[in-house]
Amino acid sequence: MLKVRDPGGFQKSIVESPDPTVVMFWATWCPFSRRFHAEFEKLASSRPWRFAAVYLDDEENPLWEEYAVEVVPTLALFRDGKLIDRLDGILGYGIDQRMVEDFIRRVVPAFA
Repeated sequence: MLKVRDPGGFQKSIVESPDPTVVMFWATWCPFSRRFHAEFEKLASSRPWRFAAVYLDDEENPLWEEYAVEVVPTLALFRDGKLIDRLDGILGYGIDQRMVEDFIRRVVPAFA
């Protein structure tokens, strides 16, 4: 699993890559992100796909605005540098297993 900590790393690792990548936008200060991070790592280890955890700890990080991230964690699928699909976390709740399963079912064709 890739770990991306800044916009430059995001550009190089995600945007400039032709490979489909499931991205988790998250922040270490968010309890819902911290709880979901372990689940995301399990998901990444159980699939042969490309996964990336993108840290948005700095509220000045331009990725917040560029990808309209309003709640962390948020999952997104990028392919050929473009945002293809996303699953926004729910404010005060985060993301649960059912939501992740639905998202994965939707994005599977991108990896075919």
